[in-house]
Amino acid sequence: MITSSSNFKLSAMYIGYLILDGIKDLKKEKVSIYEISSMLKKKGITSSRQLILGLSFLFSVDILEFEEANIWIKR
Repeated sequence: MITSSSNFKLSAMYIGYLILDGIKDLKKEKVSIYEISSMLKKKGITSSRQLILGLSFLFSVDILEFEEANIWIKR
């Protein structure tokens, strides 16, 4: 993938990576969307749009499941 670094940091794939990395760091089976949001804010992602794009990407490639405010990695 060829893109500039500023565009890459806002891409759905990169945000998805940050979400998966954050879930791994929390060492929990289920996390809330609020925990993910605060984790992304620490990494400089403050837009809720980016959070939704990252979650949508991970859901579309069948990695995540979510129900209400809980999110977990499919096994």
